[in-house]
Amino acid sequence: MAKLNARTFSHRGDAEGHYLAVIDRMAADARYIDPTQAEVYLKKITEAREGGGELLAAEASELGVPLDVLINSVFQQYGKRQQWIQAIELDRVKAKAKVRKASTATEMHAALKAFKQQLTLLQ
Repeated sequence: MAKLNARTFSHRGDAEGHYLAVIDRMAADARYIDPTQAEVYLKKITEAREGGGELLAAEASELGVPLDVLINSVFQQYGKRQQWIQAIELDRVKAKAKVRKASTATEMHAALKAFKQQLTLLQ
């Protein structure tokens, strides 16, 4: 990210737009999963909800664990990811609200910096 200071923006609206966009990009980057891996996770949670399926049966066999143990693991991992995604979203919303309430670009930058720190803590 480029070093920015209050002199970078000629208007408050320019600064606000910039910082809002940066926060959105950072949140998206933090939540990002490779699309193919996301499909695999979706298939696993779908099969887990159905009590099993071809993918989970094959994985359980390869790992040498009972299918029900693997299904419970899939549910646990899914729940953790959903909580993590929700935490990022809540922090994103809070950071954007701080940017909108800020009077100066310096205050906006401080909101961005705090959001970046919060994302670090979530990892």
